[in-house]
Amino acid sequence: MIVDDLSQIKNKNFFAIIIGSGPAGLTAALELEKKKIFSIIIEAGSKEYDSNNLKFLEGKTIGDSYNDISKTRLRQFGGTSGHWAGYCNPFQDQDFNYWPIKKIDLDPFLFQAKEILSLENNFFYEKFSKNLNLFNVIYSSNPRLGDRFYSHIKKSKYIYLSLNTIFLNFNGKNGKVDSINCFKKNYHKIGAKFYILSCGGIENSRLLLWSQYKNPELFNLKLPIGNYYMDHPYHAIADGLITYDNLMNYCHKNKVINKPVLSCFNQMRLTSNFNFLKNKNISNSGMYILFHESKIDNHFLQQLICAAPKYIKTLYDTKTLRNTYQISVFLIQEQEALFNNKIKLGKNLDPLNVPLCEIHWKKSKLLRQSAKIMSVEFANLLINNDIGRLAINEYLFNEEEYHTIVGNHQLGGTRMGKNNQDSVVDKDLKVHGFENLFVNGSSVFPSGGYQHPTLTIIQLAMRLSKHILTKKV
Repeated sequence: MIVDDLSQIKNKNFFAIIIGSGPAGLTAALELEKKKIFSIIIEAGSKEYDSNNLKFLEGKTIGDSYNDISKTRLRQFGGTSGHWAGYCNPFQDQDFNYWPIKKIDLDPFLFQAKEILSLENNFFYEKFSKNLNLFNVIYSSNPRLGDRFYSHIKKSKYIYLSLNTIFLNFNGKNGKVDSINCFKKNYHKIGAKFYILSCGGIENSRLLLWSQYKNPELFNLKLPIGNYYMDHPYHAIADGLITYDNLMNYCHKNKVINKPVLSCFNQMRLTSNFNFLKNKNISNSGMYILFHESKIDNHFLQQLICAAPKYIKTLYDTKTLRNTYQISVFLIQEQEALFNNKIKLGKNLDPLNVPLCEIHWKKSKLLRQSAKIMSVEFANLLINNDIGRLAINEYLFNEEEYHTIVGNHQLGGTRMGKNNQDSVVDKDLKVHGFENLFVNGSSVFPSGGYQHPTLTIIQLAMRLSKHILTKKV
């Protein structure tokens, strides 16, 4: 049901107010609807993209190079799924080392999450070598959640949707929220039993910080809101050559089931297993290996003739050059959760006089060390099994400044944990010290792994909905 006038529903007895209509908020509402539970989604944007909303998404970044945060987020129905590429892969057991929950706690929601995201294929994660595992990424066939579910919500008897409604802050005291302030043409106050903040990796922290400032009686704990902010640094680390037949022989010998098939897909993806991560004390990474047709006049091949003449001669002598592919190797990396990487309230204000965010973000030494160890491991694998050769970028071996692209996976800031000293929400996503305030989205991730986060966000939203339904009475 679409709400045009908030004054008409001011006496409605809502079970939950859900702030934000992205994957997290939308999923929570759909799950509550299955049990015929009334909720209202408060969405700051319109049904479609509106460039005027950029004024609310601006912010300042301090530290290393970072993307323009007004361009990486969307303020519209469906949230940032409106420009999402649809990539999905699940967290593995080792990625939950810093979480108060485990993979087994989210596994029951995987099938339903795949349905929400229109994921038709299966994930795989298998041993590739002693230290490396092979994994895949599934692409959503219909990632625009706003387009997919608008008609459904418009007809729903249990989900109310108020567009162009800007959440301002929470009201209440001593850890119990009794209402929210919001703006839609005029200022309004709406109440419910439960409140779920689902506005994304950056906005969740900004809005909580502002509510804390506006109402210190409500936030009676000194929570680390905004701290431990993360993203996924992404950078090119190497180029190389791989002889495809030798790669297939290696896969057959080592009983690798999901062999790369270049006729339909030109990528292979590897990651470190738990023992390798632990023994080397590195952060997790997803290695993306792209295959390209190799040509004799290729610049990289000409360089390799000088650097490894015996290897190239062997390829010529055995007439395997035509079966040899050039590869480009990229890493999407887990960023360690550092207290001083954080989201703060800045000095500049949005059109409703709420402070815009200020992001402090710097790469750590662990990123470079992890990339170096991972690339050397792959290079040795190629050499030792006569699969190919790898030329690793020099910046991984010196102290030169290097550039990464961030994956626009805004993580942390309201992280999940066991206490209020180093986390904001508990294992059930309830804010520490509160009775009825929950947060969902990538902001609750205590660590980021290397995975695309949307699938895990959906699983968490389903688990949260199941949890608060037990509190119905």
